[in-house]
Amino acid sequence: MAGEDDRPVLRLKDVVRTYGPVKALDGISFEARKGQFIALLGPNGAGKTTLFQLLSGLFTPDSGSIEVMGNDMRKNAVPALAGLGIVFQQPTLDLELTVMGNLLFHTGLHGIPRGVAKERIARELKWLNLVENADKKAGALSGGNRRRVELARAMLHEPRLLLMDE
Repeated sequence: MAGEDDRPVLRLKDVVRTYGPVKALDGISFEARKGQFIALLGPNGAGKTTLFQLLSGLFTPDSGSIEVMGNDMRKNAVPALAGLGIVFQQPTLDLELTVMGNLLFHTGLHGIPRGVAKERIARELKWLNLVENADKKAGALSGGNRRRVELARAMLHEPRLLLMDE
């Protein structure tokens, strides 16, 4: 009998998404397992961002199924989304908040106790070489450092699956 670690963390089966007459995704299927790294490459308009939007719960497919850690996104989205860390293509930091303020806000949304949150934030800031930026406004950071803050934020709730769009 297969154990929980043998199950795919992500499973798509025959996923279709259309925008009017345009088929952005036409029956895509794949699985990802723990420890696997998958990169989607393709030209503009190939459906990569559409797929990302479906995986992050922003949209639902017209047909087919998406499972995240065994949870069907249509039937059981909350636990599926709770296990995801997401870095969107477009920046999503509050540029008026400090790095620490952005990260504390995110941990609060996830219900992480303040003491635990501060420990995790310290760990991620150190890992991404951002400690000296903790008290700077996000708007004062370089584009590269802002992306690293977004990555740190995506990791704070210790997701089982990390999605990164560009």
